[in-house]
Order: sequence, then structure tokens, then C-alpha cells
Amino acid sequence: MLHEEIRTCRRCFDDGFPITPGPMVWGIAPAPVMVIGQAPGLSDLRGARMYLGPAARKLFGWLTEAGFAPEDIGKVVYMTALTKCFPGRLPGKSTDRAPSPRELRNCRPWLDAQMALVQPKLIILFGKMAIDKFLPRMLLTEAIGHAFPAPGVTYVPLPHSSGASTWLNDAGNRALLAEAIERIREERLRVLEIAPIGDHPKERPS
Repeated sequence: MLHEEIRTCRRCFDDGFPITPGPMVWGIAPAPVMVIGQAPGLSDLRGARMYLGPAARKLFGWLTEAGFAPEDIGKVVYMTALTKCFPGRLPGKSTDRAPSPRELRNCRPWLDAQMALVQPKLIILFGKMAIDKFLPRMLLTEAIGHAFPAPGVTYVPLPHSSGASTWLNDAGNRALLAEAIERIREERLRVLEIAPIGDHPKERPS
């Protein structure tokens, strides 16, 4: 099983990177929606599961605004990241180290395998590093608030919700975030085949 194979990976550890293995996975496949972030954080390491920290709680709030229920996370919404191991803190700082290009290359086959297994119709790119890996290089102000269709899938970027980021301090950027949440709401209705009827969305009969 793919998840079991991912959990046994020690490639970056063997390459000498200061990560803390093992790799983390969270989700059921197939799933219509996938979130791709940057890497697990310290809270994830302590709890042995991805998306447990304060940034994740903000992300889940945004997903709730877009129409997802809490029980959708990990089921309807498959959660992953560019790399699967906690990368460690920056020396002398309380912020996490960003994965290096080598670590990203090491982990990319696992991410590709997850995408093939999950077959998402909507991929939410959480943070600039994930955005840059799947979309042409652009400013966050050019990416956030838009949906980017591709063959078989639509990408919707979100800013990272880490407290270390000041991007959302700007009112204009918060307006772009609201637009991004609306794009996710629209895509959710599409990929779950839900037709809005009045103010109360209703699932189409199968």
C-alpha cells in the first residue's frame, strides 16, 4: 500500500538533512479534493499527523467557509504536502526550515504517486512553495483569488496561514483571500456534483 511505503522512506534522512522521520500521510483515496502544503510542522511531529498546528486550524476555518464540514477533512479532502517529514527549525529561530530543492526532488515521486492514487478534481495549493511547484511563477497577489484549470483538475491557490507570514495583514490581500475561498466554494459544488437550489445546496440524485 502506498501509505505504508511512504512511511518507510528515509531518503532525506540518509542524505544528511536534519529532518525528523518518519513521513506523514493523511487521507482516504480516491478523493475529489486534495490539499498540498509545504511540509509538516512541529505540532504535526508531536501529534504524529499532518495539519495539527495553528496554521492548520486557520486553513480548516477557510475550508469551512467554503462549505466543507469538519468530517470532510481526511475523507473528501485528502491532505498532503510537498515533503512528508518535519524539516526541523531554522538554526536559532522558532520558525520551520523550508525544504531544500533536493528534499523536494526526493519527495516528489511520493507526491506524484499520491495524486495518481487520489485522482483529485480540485487541488488546493496551500502556500507559496506549493503554488510555485504547480503554477507558473507569479506574485501571490496575482495567484490568490483565481482558479487555474488544467486537464482533469483545477488548482486554487491559498496563502499560507502561518503566523510568520505578514501577507494577510494587508486589507487588500484579505479581500483576495475571500475571493479564493469563493473559488473553492464554487469548485466544491462542481466536483461534488452539488447543484445550489435557493439558499440550500442539494445533492443531485445519482
